[in-house]
Amino acid sequence: MASPAQRWSALHHGIDPARVPLLLPWLRFVWVLARPLRAVPPVALTALGVLLAADAVLLAGPAPWAAAAAVVLAALCDALDGAVAVIASRISQFGARADAVADRLSDAAFAAVLWRCGVPWPVALACGAAAWGVDVLRRVRRVRSRITAGERPSWTICAALACGSAAVTPAQWPVLACAAVWLALGAFASGQLLRP
Repeated sequence: MASPAQRWSALHHGIDPARVPLLLPWLRFVWVLARPLRAVPPVALTALGVLLAADAVLLAGPAPWAAAAAVVLAALCDALDGAVAVIASRISQFGARADAVADRLSDAAFAAVLWRCGVPWPVALACGAAAWGVDVLRRVRRVRSRITAGERPSWTICAALACGSAAVTPAQWPVLACAAVWLALGAFASGQLLRP
C-alpha cells in the first residue's frame, strides 16, 4: 500500500515532497490534523475554505485581525481537504477539480482582501491577475510539477500580512509593500515557468 507521501506525490504530478524544503514537515503536520477528520468529505473542507476566503474579504475593512485569521483558516482548509483525501483514501477526480476551482476563487478573494485593506483596486486586480496568470501559464506550458516562488502560500502570506498591517497602522505603505511583494513573486514565478 502506498504511503501518504507517495499518494500526495501521485496527486501533485510526481513532486517528491522530501526534495522541497519545508514541504514534507508541513505535510506531516497537516496529515496529523487530518486524521480526526477522516469522516468529513474532503469537498466539504474545500467549500469551507472558499467561504472563509470570502469572509476574509468582508472582514478586511472593519476587522482586519479577524480577516487575517480567516485567510489563515482558509489556507488550512485548502491543505486539509487534500490531506483528508490522502489519509482516508478518498481521492477523486471531482475533488481534484473542485479543489482547483476553489484555489482560483481563494486567490481572487485574497487579492480582494488587499483592496479592502487599502491597496488601490487596480493594483489588487493586478495581484489577482498575477496569481491566476501563474496557474494558467503552468497549465499552458505543462510544467505542473515545477514549484515556483508564486504559489498559494505566497498569496496567503501577502494577504495575511496586509490584514495585520491594516490592523496596527493606518499607514498605506505596509499594505502596498504586501501587494508589491505579491506582484514581484508573480513576475518571478512566471519567469520560472517560461524557462526551458
